Amino acid sequence: MNLVTNDKLIKRNKTIGNVTSIVGIAILAAGLILNINPTATKTLISFGALIVGFIVAQVSTYFVTRFGRSPRYDEIIADNLSKLSNKYTFYVYSAPVPMLLVGPEGLWIPIPVSASGEIYYDKKWKQRGGSFLLKLFGQENIGRPGLDIEANEKEMVKFLSDHFDEAEIPPVNSILISLHSKGSIGDVENAPTPIVEANAVRRKIRKFDRKSEEVIPQEVLDKINALLGQ
Repeated sequence: MNLVTNDKLIKRNKTIGNVTSIVGIAILAAGLILNINPTATKTLISFGALIVGFIVAQVSTYFVTRFGRSPRYDEIIADNLSKLSNKYTFYVYSAPVPMLLVGPEGLWIPIPVSASGEIYYDKKWKQRGGSFLLKLFGQENIGRPGLDIEANEKEMVKFLSDHFDEAEIPPVNSILISLHSKGSIGDVENAPTPIVEANAVRRKIRKFDRKSEEVIPQEVLDKINALLGQ
């Protein structure tokens, strides 16, 4: 498998995560200090500082989780996909979506899910169990994968529509990837999108591609890779 990574963006976002983490802690600490000898004004400022500090902390969590930790989400996924043939190219923050696997039978959009507890599908994606406190702070919450899938696929189809006729646009698929060590996959029989653990991504994609009756013409595949590689 070929790997194309936007190292400049990753480095920048890692810095953003580190800086906002320090800033968030400083704001929260200032809010607490103001309450040592409270007055009406200090209490109001302290309350505002706690709100701002919480927002900054949420921003920091987003960037640190995706760019500041090692191995990053994309590194875990790339490691599992690495044994795919050179017909596949994995784009990391170098495509219209954060991660994109371009293969001979179609395009795949991996979407990380870092949620503890059981992940299952019952008319929508749900989560059972896990740490309430960490979910409250957005660290182990399943979020809304359905919206992520819809937005990413829409963005990718729009990109392809700008460069290809409708008949030439290859299939665009999404796959959810459970990355939390304490996460498990429950009943997903009726799920509209497949979900697998990180060590099963390559197997799932190869199995799907082997059954696919569509093959992207080589000239279309070459053009997609050329556009993404610019």
